[in-house]
Formats: sequence, C-alpha cells, structure tokens
Amino acid sequence: SISGATLKNAETESPKPWPATLPHVATTSYDKTYDYPYAYDPTTHKRVDSDAFNPYDPALSHARPHPRPHQPGYMMNRDNDPNRWSYDTVDRPEGVRMFSPAWFKYHWAVQSSRKRLGRLLYIACGLILLAGWLTVTMLFGRNLETNEASNSRFSAHVENGLLPPPPDRIGTLFLVGQLNSFDPFSRNLNLDWTAIQVSQPIDTSDILKTQIDIDRREDTVPLAMFRDVLAVPDLETNITDYQPYRVQNPHVKPVGFLGLTQFDQINTNIGMGQRSTNFWSQPEFGYPFDVFQGKITWVAANNDTITATGRPGTDVQAISGAILTDSLLNMKVRYQVNPTCLYDDAAGCDLVIQLWVTRTGLVKFCVFVVFGINWFVTIALFSLTGESLLLNRHNILESTDIFAVCFSALFALPSVRSLLPGVPGYGCALDLLGILPNMIIITLCTVFFAISRLRLRYRHRAAAAAAAKDQ
Repeated sequence: SISGATLKNAETESPKPWPATLPHVATTSYDKTYDYPYAYDPTTHKRVDSDAFNPYDPALSHARPHPRPHQPGYMMNRDNDPNRWSYDTVDRPEGVRMFSPAWFKYHWAVQSSRKRLGRLLYIACGLILLAGWLTVTMLFGRNLETNEASNSRFSAHVENGLLPPPPDRIGTLFLVGQLNSFDPFSRNLNLDWTAIQVSQPIDTSDILKTQIDIDRREDTVPLAMFRDVLAVPDLETNITDYQPYRVQNPHVKPVGFLGLTQFDQINTNIGMGQRSTNFWSQPEFGYPFDVFQGKITWVAANNDTITATGRPGTDVQAISGAILTDSLLNMKVRYQVNPTCLYDDAAGCDLVIQLWVTRTGLVKFCVFVVFGINWFVTIALFSLTGESLLLNRHNILESTDIFAVCFSALFALPSVRSLLPGVPGYGCALDLLGILPNMIIITLCTVFFAISRLRLRYRHRAAAAAAAKDQ
C-alpha cells in the first residue's frame, strides 16, 4: 500500500501528463532533472517558462517525440518533450511580405527562442569592443608618429614672439638631438647631440632630407661646443667685414667636439623643472597633466681658429637651428629654438633650446579609465551599503557575497594604481581625488557590513533560542 504522503509527493514531483495520442510514453522512464518545459503563449506571442502553463495542444505545436520511445533507455528531454513550445514550433505567419516589420518581428522571435540572437549579440559586442580598442591604439600610435615628425620641422621651432628668419639668413649648420630617456623622478632628460650640414635650398618640413654626408664636405669645420654660456661680440680682433663673436667666459672648457668625424656626439643631461605653479601642471603632483620644462644653450666655436690663435672660445659659428629625433615611451617632448645669430638686433650668437616634457595621450587615457572604474566600484558598493543598512534590504545583508566583494576591493583598487604608466609616488592629485577617498568609503562599507552581519547573526540565534524555549 502507498501512504497519502507518498501519493502527494508523487503528484508534486511527477511531470506533466503526455497527450492522449502518445499513451505509451506515460509508462516510460524520464529524466527527473528535466522538469521545466518551455511553452509558447499564442495570445501574447511570448515564450513562457512556467510549469503552470496550459496543457499541450497539438493544434498550436508540432511535437517531435523520440523515434522509438518504447525502447529501453528512452529519457524525456528538451528535444522530445511535446510540452516544449517555442517560436520554432509555431507555424510561420501567412501573407507576410519579406523584409516587412512583421517579417522582422517574426524572425527576431524565432532567433530569440533558439538563443541564436543572444549569442550573436554578445559576439558582436565583443568584436565591437575589440575593434574599438584597436582603433584607439592605432590613433595613439598615429599621434606618436605625428609628434615625432613635427620635431623635424624647422618652421615650428622659433621662439615665441619672433618671426621665422628669412631664407637667405638660414645657414647650413644644424644640431640634431636624439632622445634617449627621461626620468620623471630625478627630472633629467638625456640626449645625444650631433652636428649636421644641409644643402640649399633647405626643406623646412624635414631637415634630414637635405643632409650632406660629412665625407663629402669641402669646408668641414671642427666645432668646439660650449654649453650654457653666452657668445658676445669680440672687440679684440681687427675684423671689419662682419661682427665676430667669442664665448663670454673664455675659461670655460668645451663639453665636446663635433664635426671631426661622422661618429662625433655629445651626451647631455638636462635638468627639468616646473613650468608654472598651476595645480594641474606641477611635476608629478599634477599627474598625468604635469609639465616639465628645461633649457639648454649651445655655442659653437671654430676649433682650428682656437688652436691657431691660442684664444679660447673665439670665432663663434652660427647655428641655424636644431631638431629632435626618436621618441620616448609614455612621454611627449616638445621644444622651441631661438637662433640668435640669424637676427641683426641680437646681442649674441648662440642657440637657445627650450624643452617641455608632458605625458602622452595614452597615459591620460589609462588614468581616466582607472579613475572612472575605481569610482564606479566605489559608488556601487556605497549604494549597496545604503540599500541594505538604511533601507533594511535584508536579502542583501544576509548574503555573504557583498561582504566578500567589499573586502576584496580593499586590496584590488590600490593595486590597480601600480599598473599606470609612469605613476609617481603616493600623494599626487590622483590619490587625493581618487585612490584615497575610494579606500575610505570602501573601508567604511566593509566595517558597516561586518558589524551588521554580526548583529544579524546574534538576532537569529536569539530568535532560535526563543523558539526552542517556547516549544
């Protein structure tokens, strides 16, 4: 005999009855894990995932039973359940014109019921995100090439407030500085300088196109290079055809010699300071908008004349300008030059080079992404804390997942900061506006969640003890 409780459980756990057209299926075995049939509601034209739906109607659905359901081992599943109704088992609407709104609506419903549309959507979203990221990367690379090409143009490298010198005054001697490295902590910019001679007419868009090889020069002049000195008119000579210049402090020794061979170069470290006292442009503190500024002055003297006359720093040569080559990782170098020898009203004959170092657009983009993600996570956790503690959302409070998320965020968010390129030490504006308030808010949320969980556990124990005492 079967008790009433057993019959009740059997009625509750048993699947829906099979239609009368398939009586032999009701006596076969079935998969008890499959008890959630899919159905189609013809009145609302929507898929209904509910066991309480209307029973099977062969007029609206075409069942696909197992070809041999009477054989042993037959199991009911999603493919042979007659109660599984969906758009793929409903007749196609008649009289629908192709590519009409009704046609698109029908096929949208069909693809949704087969879960193909969702798969295509998330694959398309992934491809769009990948294409967007590649596009952003290519744009940053293109920007790097543009900045490097602009450093080879002469017309853009004239001091503010001065017009470019006339073409007939531009000489053929230029300096080329190759960027090696920049240390934002010690604020030193390292460059290697060489001297080149170009032919007329000069291509101002790219000086290196008209460079003359040193082995083919007929009037090669070895240059003694003096750094951070001034050249003043030399009044101790009898030259009257032109105004000669000499190094102001003749006791200063040259830092190197250029023009003797094609391998001559001078390595320099230029100290970079702050450009202004603005909050956002201060070095390191205003990361990633900080601006470093430095200056170097060159004076080139004829070494043969110095050797022949015994007068150090005499016979200063005019340098028409300078260009920069190469690029630095995550850093953008800009500069302006002032070739005083090319102007009649200038008091000296030297080359003043003003340099600025800023962060590239890629660095700023990464900082914005990290800054936005940190605040997004912080606001989300803060909102969950307010909903659960102030609005008594016990379903959030009783779950341990939110407490684990808060605890994990305490260690995850600060570690993201170390991934930023060239990030300075702790204490910059990014920390004051992002990292520090994020950590304070998440720490408070974690503490409040922990205290609330302990109080909730105490209440549950007290309620259980009271219930046991009443029994």
